[in-house]
Amino acid sequence: MILLQRCVQSPIMRRLSSTAQAKNYTPPASVIVPSPQYPTPVAKKHNLVQILSEEQMRRRDTDGRMHLFSRKNPHCVVPGSVLLVENSTSLSKNTTTTFMGIVIAISRKGIDTSFTLRNIVMKVGVEQRFFLYSPMLKTIKVLQRSSENKFRRAKLYYLRDQPGKVFQPLQGLWKQEQAEVAGGNARK
Repeated sequence: MILLQRCVQSPIMRRLSSTAQAKNYTPPASVIVPSPQYPTPVAKKHNLVQILSEEQMRRRDTDGRMHLFSRKNPHCVVPGSVLLVENSTSLSKNTTTTFMGIVIAISRKGIDTSFTLRNIVMKVGVEQRFFLYSPMLKTIKVLQRSSENKFRRAKLYYLRDQPGKVFQPLQGLWKQEQAEVAGGNARK
């Protein structure tokens, strides 16, 4: 009992107990305290990681990408749709590349949502995977929506073995898109 009283009366224990009780602490003027940059999320019965992931998705959804790939949207992108994706090659340079292809897979994993496009370029099958919320991804344009009767699977990996029958219409869509871009540039 005497040992417990000595511990409570020690200067270290008094200092610790006094700082724990000081709720209205104001820092000295020499200390710069940063103001909160974002509002505090309201976490009730949800996972904090889920709340932060949803907040990041909302911040990066500048052009409606979330709505384009949402399952709740009746006009969402499904496997078999034809997309034209404009991608930035570098953050420092202002150059972009475009890739057009058929969506063969969509992986919906929150902030890590991605989709895979496949096309045939110079008689070689080319697949490219894009992350939906990447800052390098500039625009996504739906050229042709897939009809529900055309493809009945969620992953169209079997198209790798049957390249001829699905990818032929892509050449016509590419020429049509290039004509629209050239016509838009001629009007300006």
